[in-house]
Amino acid sequence: MRKLVLAGAVALAMMGSSAAFAGDGLVVTEGHLAHFHSVLQLRPEQERYWARIAATVRDIARRQGGGGATLDAPALKRLISAAMPLFRQLDTDQKREAMRLARALGISSLASLL
Repeated sequence: MRKLVLAGAVALAMMGSSAAFAGDGLVVTEGHLAHFHSVLQLRPEQERYWARIAATVRDIARRQGGGGATLDAPALKRLISAAMPLFRQLDTDQKREAMRLARALGISSLASLL
């Protein structure tokens, strides 16, 4: 369960410090993806896992017909599923940074609700 919560925090923290709340979820834009990617400082062997996360966010946004992906409960579950493989590859410092971002946004506890 702890891994799921942390993976959720990784997924949620992707919004960066400028996350926008929509009526029933968080909106994730390309800028948020770029911010989180830079903060994580992924090693070359971790990059392939990042591609799945970015593709998932873009697919959610495309299906919703907007410029960003609104992460309601079903979309968040999809994103967490996409983030799990990367989460397993993160080192302790990267996990700590992802959790720090999620806590700063006040959203780390949302993952435990899923």
